Amino acid sequence: MEQVNDIQAARQLSDLLNRVSSQGVSFELTRGGRRIARLVPAPSPKDLKVSELNDLFARLPRLGDETEAFERDIADAQSALMLDRDPWLG
Repeated sequence: MEQVNDIQAARQLSDLLNRVSSQGVSFELTRGGRRIARLVPAPSPKDLKVSELNDLFARLPRLGDETEAFERDIADAQSALMLDRDPWLG
């Protein structure tokens, strides 16, 4: 792992980030000769296969009996907000 001091890192941050993202290079950042941080590639997200979708959907929380009541509440709120005249025309 390549070491870069804090001043170099500040001056070359864009280049360091490009190398991390494109080449997978990691850096140890130092200050006064002491390691203070690491700049490493972020782990890539897990690829989801189409065959895994059913399992994913099965693990999602189910909507209970309250869904119909929620739909009614939304409809009631929308109808209460309906205006019979154009508010811009006064």
